[in-house]
Amino acid sequence: MSTQFSRMRNTLLTLALTMGVVALTAGTAEAAGLPTVSGAADVSGYARDGFKPQFIPDAGLPYNDSALAPRVDPNPHDEHGVRLFQYNGQTYDHPVAQAQWGLSNLRTYLANRDRLFLDRAVAQAQRNIDRRIESRSAWWYSYEFDFPRCSQMPVVRAPWFSAMAQGQLLSLFARLHVVTGDQKWREAADRTFASLLLPPATGLPWASWVDDAGRLWLEEYPVTPGVTGERVLNGHIFALYGVYDYWRLTGDQRAVALFDGAATTLRHHVPSTFRAPQWISRYSIGCPSSYAGYHPVHIGQLLKTYEMTRAPVFAGLADLFREDYPAPTVSGTVVFSGGTHIGYRFSSAGAVLEQKPLILSRQSQANADQRIRVSGRGVHYRIYNGALAGFLVPETPGERILLGAVVRHTYTPQRTLRFSAGTYTGHRYGAAWNVVESKTFTFPRSSAAPFGATAWVNGTMSYQITAGVYAGYWLPADDGLTPAT
Repeated sequence: MSTQFSRMRNTLLTLALTMGVVALTAGTAEAAGLPTVSGAADVSGYARDGFKPQFIPDAGLPYNDSALAPRVDPNPHDEHGVRLFQYNGQTYDHPVAQAQWGLSNLRTYLANRDRLFLDRAVAQAQRNIDRRIESRSAWWYSYEFDFPRCSQMPVVRAPWFSAMAQGQLLSLFARLHVVTGDQKWREAADRTFASLLLPPATGLPWASWVDDAGRLWLEEYPVTPGVTGERVLNGHIFALYGVYDYWRLTGDQRAVALFDGAATTLRHHVPSTFRAPQWISRYSIGCPSSYAGYHPVHIGQLLKTYEMTRAPVFAGLADLFREDYPAPTVSGTVVFSGGTHIGYRFSSAGAVLEQKPLILSRQSQANADQRIRVSGRGVHYRIYNGALAGFLVPETPGERILLGAVVRHTYTPQRTLRFSAGTYTGHRYGAAWNVVESKTFTFPRSSAAPFGATAWVNGTMSYQITAGVYAGYWLPADDGLTPAT
């Protein structure tokens, strides 16, 4: 893995984690027809499982989970307020950085109606329109520096193009059109969407391709000749967000098809290719390393894909990734039962470096500042006070549990939990996460109930039931309980 790649990957991850989002009103206009050139044809022949984009209210749109943009930009920018990117001692325009900063500022403008933020969003969009490259009747936004990838992939040579950049600028253009009514943003959205429809062509920009198995990829790092790409998970989904925004603006059936194909690729590749069971998900197929910083990005994207499609399979994949490697930044009180407990220190590979026993005559407590999966060792709490301070102890219901509901997933819309015939006990909890009420019920036959969230509650994965016998209760996971897929 090159140092340059790692540095840029970390910079882009920071951008992805800090970017804002804007509200968007549903468009009703028919998709504008795009001129074509001789020989140009839409990318085709890809598998479609029938996923259809579903309307999301403005507040739930992709990216709408970050702080508002600051009034003073702390990152490199020019005198016009356009974000710039410093790399190898030089300063460049960076389409993704500018798209994300534009979206953040547009969202902030909608929250406070301060014209500074709208002007800054417009500046990001206008910079990319001004420097666009036109090819096959589509608009493209280039990177003007060579970018080394991992050892398995060739260096991407300038100028290069990316579906992630095309998709995020597509979101910015579509949302600017809704907010301002300016037709130039609609034209920019139309021309940018056209880029995602085009198949690879030697010597020309491209960003979408179909692999030998018939899967459609919105490619963050295209490579020609021999048409392939790195197949980056987060970049594919960020581009999918742009397709969704364009569909929401226009209702264009080409966007429906592209959305379906890209979602179908996720359905087939996330569990089989990107998942690393009991560990951090892989960044890409071409560079299959795992990065802890991208894992929660993948989880959030899969939950958002569930919202966009209402297909429970994507929520289930997000849950699976969470179980494989839960977000480690969790703090709270760990309750120890009476008996013997062992604290550990591990190497990065999970080898035991040190262990310390603790014998308790009765129940006791300590505080933890992490809940983390150790490679090959299961989930552990990192204790920071008491006799086991600085050691990790394994999460074991009945012996060591972290009080509270942690690594919660909330589902929009709610999901369905299926019950096999049998007896189950749900709990209500007080402010200190002590059980204040329990309810046991026996189902003589199979049944179902809606749930709005899941979390590890007092050390046990649990469903928050919203209606029926257990409405308002957390129901611990059981072999007889199965989320509908």
